[in-house]
This record gives sequence, C-alpha cells and structure tokens, in this order.
Amino acid sequence: MNINQVGIKKIIRLVLTVAVLLLVVRLCTSNLGSVINLPGGLGQESSNDSEGSGGWFSPKGQTGGTTSNVDELDIKELEREMGIGTNKGPATTTTTTTTTTTSSASSPLAFKGIPMTGTLSVFGTELVKAGFKNAGNGTYTGDFAGYSGCKITPSGNNPVQEVRVDFPVISDWDALEKAYDSLQASLTQKYGIEPQTSSGSNVAVYNLPNGTITLDADVKDRSTWHVILKYANSLSLATPGTLGRNPIDDL
Repeated sequence: MNINQVGIKKIIRLVLTVAVLLLVVRLCTSNLGSVINLPGGLGQESSNDSEGSGGWFSPKGQTGGTTSNVDELDIKELEREMGIGTNKGPATTTTTTTTTTTSSASSPLAFKGIPMTGTLSVFGTELVKAGFKNAGNGTYTGDFAGYSGCKITPSGNNPVQEVRVDFPVISDWDALEKAYDSLQASLTQKYGIEPQTSSGSNVAVYNLPNGTITLDADVKDRSTWHVILKYANSLSLATPGTLGRNPIDDL
C-alpha cells in the first residue's frame, strides 16, 4: 500500500467522523433543545409555547415556570375586568337587580314592623305584643311615632287590608301644621321617595311596590283637628295622616 492510498483512507475516515458528529449535534438540537443551552437562547422556547402561554405576560405572583392552568385563570380574570369573554360582569349585575326588585314587590306592607297579613285576630295579637292596648270594637290605643294616645284601627281580613292611625286632637293650627310636616319629612326619609300631592290639598300619598301610605290632616272641625295616617295593601288612594318621638322607628 503506497503513501497516497493511506492518506485517502485517513481523509475518508475524517469526513465520516465529522458527518456523524454533525448528525448527532443536529439530533440533540431538535430533540433536546429545551434542556441544552445553545448560543442566543435557542432551544428554550418549545416547552412553554407548546402549553399555549403566549409568553407576553406571566400570571400574578409568577416570575417563570408558568403552567397552562394558571395562564387560563389569569386570562379569565382579565376578561371579567374588561367585560369580555364568558364571565361578563354586567350579566351578573342585571340578575341581582332583578331579584332585589322582585323581592321588594312581593314583601307585604308592614305597620310598625308587623306584616299586614293573616287575620285581624292574629294581627291584633301582634299589636298587643308591640305595646298597644286592646280598646275593644276592633281598635287599639298606644304610643306611635312619638305621640301618645293614638288610636289604631285595622280593617279587612285575611289578609289585613288597611291600618288607620288617628293621632291626638290638636287645637292649634300651627301645631297641627308642624306635626304634619314633621311626619311627612320622616316618611320621605324612610321610604326614599317624594309623595304625590296636589295644590290646595293636605293629602300626601306614597305609592310603594307593595301598597300605599297616605298622610292627611282632618281639619273639618277645629275641635277635632288631627292627623291621620293610613297603610293600605292596595295602590288605591286613601286618606291618612301622622304625627311624631323618633317617628322613623314606627313609620
């Protein structure tokens, strides 16, 4: 074997060795890129990208090693804040408002915290528990809205349809007007609405979702001037009035 033949064989072995090495490097780069640190950061983007993280932001409290589950939660939170996606805030708010309105409309009108439901007998029993005295003939007497000696007259049966309060007689016009205005202010504050009134009339009507409250001043005869207050289960007009210690507690 001459010198030229030996040199050619060495060259062939070198070429084959280099080719094998290049093939190994190529396989390592494509299959093990996520664990091999290559120049320029190559081989480090396949793991998280395959999870769909996007790579533009990390979930709150995370600085690296994000998971697809955490990313999904973060995206849903952003959707809620922006009002997009499947968990939209406005839909939940609308449902809550509707429920509240329905509940308010379905609740019975109450007198001094006593629901106007059931029979007159049961309602009367609750009035006595609240501190009123049974005066006979379906009437009760006691303190109401800061006035003593008020007469309470419930009417209608199963359920109670109306409760009328006759405040004590007031012989002085200025005192009557002051009592009327004070009670009207308290009713407006408690129920949060302005009453319906008409010019030249001493009647103020509060139309509520579950009934009507009417404030009136009986001024037909000076010897019987007094304020009348009526709670009615229907929205029809009534003729009531009131006077008031801390009236909001009763009204």
